[in-house]
Amino acid sequence: MKIKLLSPSDVTESYVNWFTNKEVVKYSDNQYRSFSLEGQRLYVENCFNDNAIRLYGVFIDEMHIGNILLDGVGSIHKRAELTYVIGEQKYWGQGIASNAIANIIEISKKEYKLNKLYAGIAKNNIGSRKVLENNGFELEGTRKKHLYYNNFFEDQLDFGLIL
Repeated sequence: MKIKLLSPSDVTESYVNWFTNKEVVKYSDNQYRSFSLEGQRLYVENCFNDNAIRLYGVFIDEMHIGNILLDGVGSIHKRAELTYVIGEQKYWGQGIASNAIANIIEISKKEYKLNKLYAGIAKNNIGSRKVLENNGFELEGTRKKHLYYNNFFEDQLDFGLIL
């Protein structure tokens, strides 16, 4: 497994198709958006050119299987929000997301000199909770009925990691 900054040339139909898979977007605002190849290439290009955002791809044997986004890397507060997806379901449950997040933690410390990473997840997103806890993130709070996913309101769990 390796991670690298994503470029528009990394965007494929397979990547776009992640966001039409109900299981992949089950705990994501992406379930309410529409996606196209050209639209995702433009999104990746915009991320690439935005100094506050770093969008990484997760690759296995040169196959792009997921993304990790750091939002706010230039913050005066030295913190960034972490979001991630493993879009290729056959790689779920193998520790790949945990390993990729461990790599991002090191990059956040060394390259961006961040003090903290934080992430908000849906309470029922057990896989994401395990990924965060496996990497030392601690539950910092709960936002009651904060998210509307799959036709019902759900609590958001806010996690943080002091680097």
